[in-house]
Amino acid sequence: MKLNTVKLGVLALGLFGFSLSMSAQEKKEPNFEKILKKFDADENGSVSLEEFKNAKRKNEIPAEKLEKQYVKLDADKDGAVTLVELKENWGKSKGKGRNKKKQD
Repeated sequence: MKLNTVKLGVLALGLFGFSLSMSAQEKKEPNFEKILKKFDADENGSVSLEEFKNAKRKNEIPAEKLEKQYVKLDADKDGAVTLVELKENWGKSKGKGRNKKKQD
């Protein structure tokens, strides 16, 4: 009986710890400097549309969708996404997050 109680307690603590770590990961801000470096092939401090489309990704994403995401990131429409634009518009390009405007 005591062994079952101990097993159940350990399992409960494990699940509690796992849930805390998952919620901490969900709230963690992305490392924008690392993201910019990943996409910035010519290392000029900004990301062009071509660099954005040519970057390696885990999943294949259609070019049209990448172009729409890029337009949302490039707030000043100068053809280059800077670190500031990336930080300010990241949620908008993903279609979610704190930067998404409310629909009235």
